[in-house]
Parts: sequence; structure tokens; C-alpha cells
Amino acid sequence: MKLVLQFTICFLLLAVAAPAFAADVIDGIVATVNREPILRSDWDEAVRFEAFMQQKRLDEVTDEDHVLALQHLIDRQLLKAQMGNASYMQPSDQALQQDIDKVRAQVHDGKDDATWQRLLASYRLTEPEIKEHLRIEVQTMNFVEVRLRPSVHIPEEDVETYYHEQLLPDLQKNGGDVVALTDVAPRIRELLTQQRMDEMLDAWLHNLRQQADIQSSITVPGVNAPAEPNRASGTH
Repeated sequence: MKLVLQFTICFLLLAVAAPAFAADVIDGIVATVNREPILRSDWDEAVRFEAFMQQKRLDEVTDEDHVLALQHLIDRQLLKAQMGNASYMQPSDQALQQDIDKVRAQVHDGKDDATWQRLLASYRLTEPEIKEHLRIEVQTMNFVEVRLRPSVHIPEEDVETYYHEQLLPDLQKNGGDVVALTDVAPRIRELLTQQRMDEMLDAWLHNLRQQADIQSSITVPGVNAPAEPNRASGTH
């Protein structure tokens, strides 16, 4: 899912704020969500974390990346308010460490402690901060999964349509071996389920933004957009 990954879902890094943003910051607060503040330090760290996760150099971070990170923080606040007491959805310390290990495995020489620490320092992050961001992301993903998946039903004809109209043409185009529908049906169904959940999450967040009192010194696309008629996830 996007939120996954968003993990997918994640948030991009900032070394020095662009003057256009700096001029808009008042008393360290860049936005409020139902009177809950999002501080400049939260925003900075979120941007740095996302850049780290994408292995994007700090000098490559754009104004659009900054805005996207702020939107992620606003959306996270909105979903957090929907969770109530969802501590049971938090990942265990062991699971978080496994996620850290996976990140290190994707970094050149990441298994070397000195190299790993230098990389973290270059993004002005610590391993506990990385773990905390991952903990929040996984908890949010778990919440979205529990909330939305039961509402998704993928008809068999949709699976067959995807197989015949998308999978087989792609295999033929790339010279791959033809696979039987029965062998890939579960994976196709899961893919379509994830796509549907993405759509539902987008609609849900859109509705939450419209219903919330969101004040931001930064223009964030979608936050103040007009409500879209006849588009709802059925989740309130």
C-alpha cells in the first residue's frame, strides 16, 4: 500500500530550510491539526527520515519533497485521531529491529557499524529515531489494514480480467513463460486488494481533511481542496 509504504509508507530529509519556508514559520509551528501542533522540528526530522529511507541526497531534496512530508505528517495526525487506543497494533521491538536490519542490508556496507553510523550522522538521525518513525509507520499500516481490508471484495472476474488483459500481455512482451491462472490467482487477488485499499485510503483521508480544522502556514495540496461528491470509502 502507499501508506506502506507508504512504509510504504516514508518521509524526506532536509538539511537547511528553503527561505520560502523559513519566512512562513511562526513560533516553530508550521501547522495545526484540530489544534494539535506540528512543530518545525517534527517537519525537519520527517523530511530527513524520508530522504534517508529513499537514499536521496540532501542537496536533491526539493520544495515539493518538503510539502509532501508535511502532508504525510498531517495525514498521520488525522489517522492517529481515528485510532483511539491502538497500542496493540504497535510492532514489537524484535520486529522493528528486523526492519532496521533490512534497511541496513540495502545500504552499501550497511552491515559495518562504522559505515552505518556515518550514514545516520549524514542525515542527522540516530537509530532510535529511525526505529520510532518505523514504529509509527507500521502501527498506522496495521490500523489501516484492520479498518479497510474487511470492506474489500475482489470478484473472480476481476482476477481473470487482470490475468488476460495485463499479466499475459506483459509476460509475452518481456519473453516470460506463460503461467496458469490458478497458479497466480492468489497474488493477483492480493494485488487488486491492495490497489482497492489504496483508493479507499485516499478517499478516507480526503474526507478526514475536509472534516478537520487544519491550519498551515505552508500550502499543502488536498488539505483545503473542495469536497468531491459521491466519493467516500464508507469509513468514518
